[in-house]
Amino acid sequence: MSSHKAETKKKLSTLGAKLFRYVEFDDKEEFLTEIRKHPIGAVVIGATGSLIAFIITIAATLIARNIDSFSLSGSGGNESAKALLLIGGLIMSLLALGATGISVFVYRSNVIYVTNQKIAEVAYLSLFNRKVTQLGLSHIENVTFHQDGILPHLFNYGNIVIETASELENTSFSYVPNPNFYSQQIIQAHEAYLDSHNE
Repeated sequence: MSSHKAETKKKLSTLGAKLFRYVEFDDKEEFLTEIRKHPIGAVVIGATGSLIAFIITIAATLIARNIDSFSLSGSGGNESAKALLLIGGLIMSLLALGATGISVFVYRSNVIYVTNQKIAEVAYLSLFNRKVTQLGLSHIENVTFHQDGILPHLFNYGNIVIETASELENTSFSYVPNPNFYSQQIIQAHEAYLDSHNE
């Protein structure tokens, strides 16, 4: 790793510095900003997963307590059925919480880097599925952001869409905090790049 890249890593967050090794960054390149996903997404994922785990636990407990009314056979085998239901419910709840924890980790493990030459995104699609996208500033044609709904306006997050040349696929970043600010940062980087290459 070059000394320039090592110095740049010191400006990044802990996760940003860790994932920065997947991004091409030469000695003439200047780091501008780092974008992380808004925490609200992790809160929604965590709350949803916890609610599912809670519902599973309550459902298993209620069914186990009332199994006598469902059973057509004698009550002799119901005790073992109750135990199996409670254990099964506990296992399913723990699995739901585990999946929730992994989902939050994957959500948080996404970083966008803006430099004076490109925009690079390191995104985890799943625990073992990583995607690295690098888009040169010269390919940008337009930058827009969307805040649809009450929550994006209340917590100030949204989607940034980068429109590119016709042969390239548009790039979209979701759950961006303060999308107006970061879209302006990208536009300014793009304009500065064009000015420096038109001199």
